[in-house]
Amino acid sequence: MSLKKESKHVPARSCAVCRVKSDKNDLIRLVKSPEGKIVIDISGKLQGRGAYICPDSECVASAKKTGILERELKAKVDEDFWQALDEYIKHHDENKILKIRSILGLARRAGVLLIGSERIKNENSLEKKILVILANDSSDGIKKFAASYNDLLTLDITIKELSEVAGLRDSVQILGLPLKSGFAKKILGLTNKN
Repeated sequence: MSLKKESKHVPARSCAVCRVKSDKNDLIRLVKSPEGKIVIDISGKLQGRGAYICPDSECVASAKKTGILERELKAKVDEDFWQALDEYIKHHDENKILKIRSILGLARRAGVLLIGSERIKNENSLEKKILVILANDSSDGIKKFAASYNDLLTLDITIKELSEVAGLRDSVQILGLPLKSGFAKKILGLTNKN
């Protein structure tokens, strides 16, 4: 994913294992649920005692060996959790793309999603700032059009997948969202480019 724009501040958190500080969106949040189980907080909004860990198999192995998560979260960690965490880490970037696709689908249903270059041009002519989202296999013409926008996000997503998000069978290569919309802000937050 790439974006042409300076990033705004994203809060930093430390990995409970290696203690390296990173943007909180780059770490995995773990939470002790009210039932006393440790769960992966995909939304980042679950209530309960929390800790962060790098999406890295070495940090997970070290956490398992040292028991640091049990101490940090004051809860017993079972084998099912470790398997779930290993699987989640393998698919961490894929999960970000799935979240972005979900947000784009919600934006479409809300009538905010701009589908195609003509719609983006028309919206932009009203002098609104647009987040332009491009499929990774877009045509050279669409890439050239998109390059003129400061807020460009190229997703690791195909034209077919972008078309599904847009709810169309046609070949959708480019989408847009008004930057002031909550949908654009959520996507930029997921990509650490807000």
